[in-house]
Amino acid sequence: MFKNGKLTLKDDIVSNEAKQKESLWNVLIVDDEPDIHEVTKLALSGFMFEHKKCNFISAHSAEEAKEVIRNTPNIALALVDVVMETEDAGLQLVNYIRNELDNRIMRIILRTGQPGQAPEEKVIYDYDINDYKSKSELTTQKLYTSILTGLRTYRDMSSLERSRQGLKKIIQATSSIEKMPSLESFLSALLEQLIALLHLGDYTSDQGASSFIAAVNDDSCLHIAGAGKFQSMTKNLFSEQMRDNIRPLVMEAISTQNEVHRDGRYILYRPSVLNYSGFVLYIEIDDILDEMDKDMIRLFLDKATTAYENAELTQELEESQREIIFTISEIGEQRSKETGQHVKRVAMYSQLLAKLCGLSEQDVDNIYVASPMHDIGKIAIPDSILKKPGSLTDEEMSIMKTHAQIGHDMLKSSKREILKMSAVIAKEHHEKYDGSGYPNAIKGEDIHIVARIVALADVFDALGSNRVYKEKWDMDKILELIKEERGKHFDPRLVDLFFSNLDAFLEIHNNNRD
Repeated sequence: MFKNGKLTLKDDIVSNEAKQKESLWNVLIVDDEPDIHEVTKLALSGFMFEHKKCNFISAHSAEEAKEVIRNTPNIALALVDVVMETEDAGLQLVNYIRNELDNRIMRIILRTGQPGQAPEEKVIYDYDINDYKSKSELTTQKLYTSILTGLRTYRDMSSLERSRQGLKKIIQATSSIEKMPSLESFLSALLEQLIALLHLGDYTSDQGASSFIAAVNDDSCLHIAGAGKFQSMTKNLFSEQMRDNIRPLVMEAISTQNEVHRDGRYILYRPSVLNYSGFVLYIEIDDILDEMDKDMIRLFLDKATTAYENAELTQELEESQREIIFTISEIGEQRSKETGQHVKRVAMYSQLLAKLCGLSEQDVDNIYVASPMHDIGKIAIPDSILKKPGSLTDEEMSIMKTHAQIGHDMLKSSKREILKMSAVIAKEHHEKYDGSGYPNAIKGEDIHIVARIVALADVFDALGSNRVYKEKWDMDKILELIKEERGKHFDPRLVDLFFSNLDAFLEIHNNNRD
């Protein structure tokens, strides 16, 4: 925890304990002979690999080992006796680890005091093990060699798995990189990938490498992703959470626009061509960074900066697109003497309904922008019909109905997802669930879900608004009509969702009056 910009003493103690625990290799010894545990620990008492000792965990049966494995994360290597409570207990334990737990990373060395009981060739062929030794041949030197080989392989496989998971997150994040809410998850994935590639520990825990990447504007933070003790750092608390011995190094990197590498801290800064100062990457690292590591970090920050800038530009374009769509929609509504608030309310009702019925987050966002274009085809309808007070003749109504197809034809050629959705809404929002609507008299779920949503949102709002051809209805009368049209005009599921969340719809209505 940070207090007044500093770590408390308690946090320092917890951090040190966590680091000590993280600096050990978990090695599981599974054997029903107590002497084997003692001899193994004694033989390996001075063993170290990459400055880390072994944390030996004992289990005296296969069942006890299963319990240990379930409750102990990151067991790097297991020394497993073949014959314990049963003649093949060790083999069944291997099967449990590999097939039931689907753990392919843990290294497994089988040991047996009775080689003839489980022939080596068959065991190696049938079971996913990494070594098979007779206890009598495992001298201290050979045990050292086996453990070293196993831990080295575990380290590399763990690194590859973390890299794979990091890459998977990057791929998932890049599918929506244009959205600012996904940008921080994208940066987190990049940071995770960097930590994995540099072997800097577990990104997902507080014991991982302490690091952060931040888009900054002078000394304020726009977006941030952190790991280790900075994992919970937020952009709003960026300034006051930074410790006294960190801030001067960060500000030095920003002011000089050079790398700062001092006292186990490595800070890089990249200026931006957009309307903010740039990117800061901060890493606390005990090991010495070679030039290859530094080149990797520099490349990482360059790519992160480019990704952020592209997202900023994409968001600006998207906001411009939304503003243009709303403006065009308002122009169309004003021509028929309806207010711009109508299209905004329809957009908000549609967005809420889309969320309630379980559409994807992207579709929920898109329908908010696309729904205002539902009546855009009315710009082709003559004023004599569009602005006529009172009822239309049959011939005039036929002309009025053409606005649905006209709107679709205006928008259908666009390659933009929002405008493609607008085209569907324009064409189908006057279709009715029972098939009595227009222009094509389609029914039920043959009508696109976004059109069914906008149909309900549009009628709910239109009936409560004044028009040249009618006075607005009372709310009770509107709600009664919607109930009556359940399964006729409107999708019954949407009507049920509407009434289950009526207070939210009425709040939108009351807060956005004409």
